Amino acid sequence: MLGQLFNAQLIAEALGAGSTVLLLAGLGYLFTDRAGVFNIAIEGLLLVAAFFAAVGAGTFGSSAAGLAAGVAASLVVSLIFYLVGIGLRADIIVVGIAINLLAGGVTVFLLNYLFGNEGAYHPSGLPTIPNVGIPGLRALPVLGPTFADESLLTYAAWLLVPVAHVVLYRTPLGLHIRAVGENPEAAGTVGINVRLTQFIAIMICGLLAGLAGCYLSIGPLAGFVRDMSAGQGWIALAAETLGAATPLGTLLACVFFGAAQGVSSNMQAAGLGASQFAHAIPYAVTVVGLALAARRATGRRRRRRRRRRRGSGAPPADPEPQPLAASGAPL
Repeated sequence: MLGQLFNAQLIAEALGAGSTVLLLAGLGYLFTDRAGVFNIAIEGLLLVAAFFAAVGAGTFGSSAAGLAAGVAASLVVSLIFYLVGIGLRADIIVVGIAINLLAGGVTVFLLNYLFGNEGAYHPSGLPTIPNVGIPGLRALPVLGPTFADESLLTYAAWLLVPVAHVVLYRTPLGLHIRAVGENPEAAGTVGINVRLTQFIAIMICGLLAGLAGCYLSIGPLAGFVRDMSAGQGWIALAAETLGAATPLGTLLACVFFGAAQGVSSNMQAAGLGASQFAHAIPYAVTVVGLALAARRATGRRRRRRRRRRRGSGAPPADPEPQPLAASGAPL
């Protein structure tokens, strides 16, 4: 049974197909998170990009056209998110939820209006993003046979991890993004254009989430199915949070969640357990990951407050009052 669950297919899911969408979307959310923008519209961006990528590829007969259409749709939705959430100062969480709901409704409406089908779009001969083999990689003992022939977007996702690190920590733009995320008022006083910086971060997120959505519909599986993002935008958000908002941490968390999806797929293929239980594994792992990230973040905030108090010479804060029943005082 263990051999059916933990095998080469699991490695392929963790490093390839299972983590590509999560890694691209997670890196996109990383930029908005470091810019102080809580962009929960990732799910909607994935869905819109997947729909327009499939329609563009099917209409023009080219995966490049589909890629351009999907990314353009994601950028347009990201622009709407910026104009409403940042420009009009609407509640950023409400705007993100509205975009997620709007994406689900609009894609179903367009499916019905354009193709008379509310469920799926699967034209024959739909072009897909080509797979590329890396010379010499196939000779490796474990990774070679499972990771030597992957989609261009899979290799791009892995290459974007060091690129994101360089942009965030070695360029003026990255410095501005981190400064705005830490303290927008202080960043504004030193001449940083806060809104422009947040706009750039949101557009970067739209670009990367658009690529992730294109992978869904014109990657290994050709075609669009309603709600095909299936919560992967939320998992990507959780991966970035679990990865401590760093490119390398996000990569490791995405591989972890990709492995969880691989276990789920292997359980269904082997007929182990109920299919509903197997489907729930990635989401259960996501909840556990978020709980661990929240616990770590709470400890980090406490340590930061203690360091600030020691640095300022202020006396230690009084302990928080305990409820009467918990403190042992008579009721």
